[in-house]
Amino acid sequence: MDKVKGIIGLLVVVAFIYVAWSLTPPYFNNYQFQDDLDDVARRNSYANKTEDDIKDMVIKKAASDNVTLKEDQIAVTRNGGAIGITVRYRVHVDMIVHPVDLDFTVKSFNERI
Repeated sequence: MDKVKGIIGLLVVVAFIYVAWSLTPPYFNNYQFQDDLDDVARRNSYANKTEDDIKDMVIKKAASDNVTLKEDQIAVTRNGGAIGITVRYRVHVDMIVHPVDLDFTVKSFNERI
């Protein structure tokens, strides 16, 4: 009976490590992308770039963080000297037992001083 409990305990630990190993990269990439999006918002609150130019910059930054985006997933709003960028995207994670889709929403807002 003790061997069965030990094997079950070991399987639970291995399953936990596998899930953590599979889900950590999308969350880490999202964290890096959030930082890059904040940088884009800060820099472009003082620049006179169009919304399409900002969307292109966001797509390039996302690609460097292993996040795949399309233009329709990005919303850029300007209000006077303020700029807001909102990005919604989904990451599919293939796991052995059950595949998972993770939905992320990344927002950044910056005002001129």
